[in-house]
Amino acid sequence: MNKDKTPENKDGQPHGLWESYYLSGKPHYKGNYINSKEDGPWERYNSNGQLMYKGKYINGNHDGYWEYYYDNGQLYSKEYYI
Repeated sequence: MNKDKTPENKDGQPHGLWESYYLSGKPHYKGNYINSKEDGPWERYNSNGQLMYKGKYINGNHDGYWEYYYDNGQLYSKEYYI
């Protein structure tokens, strides 16, 4: 399971840098919320600490290039979102 650090705004919505960690202490997710919507760079890691994907959100929507990786760290796919 995970340990989360989720800051909130005055309305109790996720707001600010959000980090989630595996019980091992390795990162699971890292990203930013603005009033409960993803905004800015995001990354997700597998339980071994290997990057699974990274990209950017604007106002809760994918924006620009997202990169997806195999478990061995090699690039699997690069997609562009508008």
